[in-house]
Amino acid sequence: MEHTLNKTTANVNEIHEEIAGEGVAQAGIIIILTLAGLIGIWGINCMVGAAAYCGGPGALIRGFITAVTGM
Repeated sequence: MEHTLNKTTANVNEIHEEIAGEGVAQAGIIIILTLAGLIGIWGINCMVGAAAYCGGPGALIRGFITAVTGM
């Protein structure tokens, strides 16, 4: 059986592009997760404000059902 040695060469620019691509992908994920968290916090604040304005969670649910059904 013959043993062969396969040599592979990589261009230095290709390696840097791969590393840069990974960094950009990680930054994109961090940005998306941060914005999703901020939107979630904003939504919770809106619900708390609405419940406080209506007089409590029960009144908020009653008002929502009234708005949806029209009764």
